[in-house]
Amino acid sequence: MCISPSVLLVVGLLAALLAFMAAQLRKPSGWFGRRVMASLLNEGNRSLLDAALDAAAPTAGDRVLDVGFGGGYTLERLAALVGPERVAGVELSKAMISAMRDRCGDALDLRLADAAALPFPDASFDIVLSVNTIYFWRDPARVLAETRRVLRPGGRLVLGYRSRLFLRWNPVSWFGFRLRGDREVARRLGEAGLAAEIRRGRTGERLALGTKA
Repeated sequence: MCISPSVLLVVGLLAALLAFMAAQLRKPSGWFGRRVMASLLNEGNRSLLDAALDAAAPTAGDRVLDVGFGGGYTLERLAALVGPERVAGVELSKAMISAMRDRCGDALDLRLADAAALPFPDASFDIVLSVNTIYFWRDPARVLAETRRVLRPGGRLVLGYRSRLFLRWNPVSWFGFRLRGDREVARRLGEAGLAAEIRRGRTGERLALGTKA
């Protein structure tokens, strides 16, 4: 069967667009990252972000870290809940850090860092929150070991993600996403020394809760 050049062009352009969006989801960059992705991440993930915040249940005085904070919606919500403590956040994206500093100044403790090498001392946090980052972890065991290290005894991890089945139907996830099932997530939390619970929500939403003994 012969495929026309115009069809091949459209397919190629669509694949390039999907690959671009996947890269921006992993690490927003440039003008597009600052002006488009910040709002897109906040609005597109609102339901899962709110569910993660509810599960974390932070209170005044809690020390909280948001890993891969993206558009910063959770940072601003957390800051209102845990004051006078200063909320911390880490990101791979300079664009996201710059956007948040433009909005909040020095009110937040923002660091350019990888989740596999958190720039904080042991037992620094009561809560570690991370939403829609697990697909991009190259070494989940190392990330979870770092998470456990910075949690205080009794501290909680709240990990928000979409189910593997749900993401398989999203073409963006075909470009560089590592899809992980609920059993794998629970197993990895357990191996990291975090007592695990998986909560299932609508439209493929998942919350993995881990507690440090």
